[in-house]
Amino acid sequence: MTKKIDEVMNEDENVDVDVDEKIIFSLISFSGDAKSCLFEAFNNIKEGNYDLANNIMEEAEKSLMKAHEIQTKLIQKEAEGDHIKVNILMAHAQDHLMNTLLARDLVKNMIEMQKEINNLKEKIK
Repeated sequence: MTKKIDEVMNEDENVDVDVDEKIIFSLISFSGDAKSCLFEAFNNIKEGNYDLANNIMEEAEKSLMKAHEIQTKLIQKEAEGDHIKVNILMAHAQDHLMNTLLARDLVKNMIEMQKEINNLKEKIK
């Protein structure tokens, strides 16, 4: 039987838990949204749209927080002794999240470098 994460979170007994696909797809979706925002923000930095880029980065962080909350609930359940069954979708979701976290760190550095490039271009003009 597949259980929703909220149902699992309220149980006292330790069980093997199938995670509802909606939870997995939410993790994938929030991660994907965040990753798209990250690269959109970088493209706006290249164009000199700093305020817009900052707003988009905030949206990326919000999506990442939602994904991280899902992941944290799953980890907490596992730590409580309830084994979370891992299937290919769950592996894909975790891979998606971890790649987005890496992309965030890289894009933040790329944004700082691009700002320096933009400043140098202005000095040359």
